Formats: sequence, C-alpha cells, structure tokens
Amino acid sequence: MSEIAEAKKAARARIRSARSTLDVAESARRADALGRVLEEHVPARARVAAYLPMAHEPDVRPFLTRHLRRGGQVLLPRVADDPVPRLEWVSWAAQSETRRHPVLPLDEPVGHAQTLSDVLAEGPLQMLLPALAVDTSGHRLGQGGGYYDRMFAEVEAADLREQVSAWAVVGPEEVLPAGSFPVEPHDLAVDAVVTPEGLRRLR
Repeated sequence: MSEIAEAKKAARARIRSARSTLDVAESARRADALGRVLEEHVPARARVAAYLPMAHEPDVRPFLTRHLRRGGQVLLPRVADDPVPRLEWVSWAAQSETRRHPVLPLDEPVGHAQTLSDVLAEGPLQMLLPALAVDTSGHRLGQGGGYYDRMFAEVEAADLREQVSAWAVVGPEEVLPAGSFPVEPHDLAVDAVVTPEGLRRLR
C-alpha cells in the first residue's frame, strides 16, 4: 500500500472511531438539525440525489421525507452489477421498497434505475454526498470505494458538471483545514459542505 493510501486509511479509521462514540440522542439531534439546514438552502421543488446512511453516517432521511412533502423529487443510489462497480439512481418515496446489498453494509432502493448522466440530462440536480470529512478547499474524503469519484469523472467527461451542485454532508468536527488528509488528482471536490450547524460554500 502506498504512503498516500496508508495516510487516507489512518484518517478514515480516526473519523469512523469518533463517529462510533455518538449516542442515539445526539445522532437524532443532528439529523433534525441537518433537516432544518437543508430545508433552508434547498428549494422546495428541487430534484435531490442523496443517500441512505450507513452506520454512523449523518442521517439525511428526515430531510428527504420532508422534501417529498414540499413537492420535491428524491433519487437514491444503488450499486450496479457491472464489472467495474458504479452507482445508478432510483426515484424514491417514503414508502419505497429497499433491499440490503449482498456484500456492502448499506440499503439500496428497488426500482427502475438511471445513470447520473441520464438524470442530469433531464435538468439540474442538487446532490447530497456522504463523506467522512471535507477540507476547507472542498476536497472530500470518502469511504474508499471510489464510486463517487468515478461517477463525477464520467459526468465531467459528458460536460454535465454544471448541471449538478455537489454538497458533502458531515459532522461539524469533520470540516478540516486544508492539508488534513492526502488529496489525489481523481478525488472529488465539492461545492459546499453541510453540517448540523449550517452550510458553507467552498467553490
């Protein structure tokens, strides 16, 4: 493993360990606060691509449920069964069926799926990205699978990057100074970071 990969692995381990100490009450408080922040900044009828949180990830589900009631659209990711794993997107409602991924520790929506490029061809999209940390230059530290990095590389190749506003969702203590973790050329940079304390635009 390279020195950069080792440093990223160590940073991920530190953040995951800290996240695991949050109790149920604090996690619920943060989810409610996140919902209020997102309702303030995301237009009521916006098309939103988000995620179902894995264990200890910031929970955006309260916001997604309220966003549907406001007349918005929500899409959630599913890992496509391709030789090179990629994300595809499924329209979601509060009662939509989900299934557990056979290998990864996440729940996925059931239904007709589209690539992100196909979704963006229909119009602008607000994307809420899971992340372990974001630095003040906008660099995102993900879980290490590379799904979002590869997806955005395809979006940029299709000249659709201007169609999506990418906001990472983290805890307030996970917004770090630039240089806090290694950054590689393929790593996704986000437009803003959202925490329970508010939204901070970075690009």
